[in-house]
Amino acid sequence: MSVMRRRLRWLPNAITIARLAGLPVLLVMVLQAEGPTYLAAGILFAILAFSDLVDGFLARALHAQTNFGRIADPLADRLLMAVGLIGVMAMGRFDWPGPTIILVRDIGAMVAFALLARAGVGMRIDLAGKVSSGLNMVTVAVALGFEGQWINWVFAVAVAVSVLTAANYVRIAIHRLGSSTLM
Repeated sequence: MSVMRRRLRWLPNAITIARLAGLPVLLVMVLQAEGPTYLAAGILFAILAFSDLVDGFLARALHAQTNFGRIADPLADRLLMAVGLIGVMAMGRFDWPGPTIILVRDIGAMVAFALLARAGVGMRIDLAGKVSSGLNMVTVAVALGFEGQWINWVFAVAVAVSVLTAANYVRIAIHRLGSSTLM
């Protein structure tokens, strides 16, 4: 590994910490918004969401995956989604059912993944989960900044995809739990 790569190994975790530090700013913005949209909040959400792609890319490119990053990065993502979803509800952009379904799915997945890990059953975010999270992040960013019926439809699709991916994770977990008890 080159000297430059070794020197930059701290960068992915620093980006994750910056994303966490941006969450209170975003929360204040959405709670003080005077309408159903606030472009600055949408832009900040998008920047924070994009930083997740950047820190993941850098962690892999620099061979800088750390235990801190394995915990803090998904936590930062879920907290970002929570703040964004609370924002779209607080701003009156969406009624509570859709955002609540995504929040419950995210909380349930975090708890289930942790409990399964303690039971020796490893679970990873699969491609469908990554697509679902990406769709949720893009939709929330756009919904924070803009109005439009098409955004409402895309958000409904994002909620449906969240439910489907949650059901898929439950199916995988049941299969793995069944397989682990046979050994």
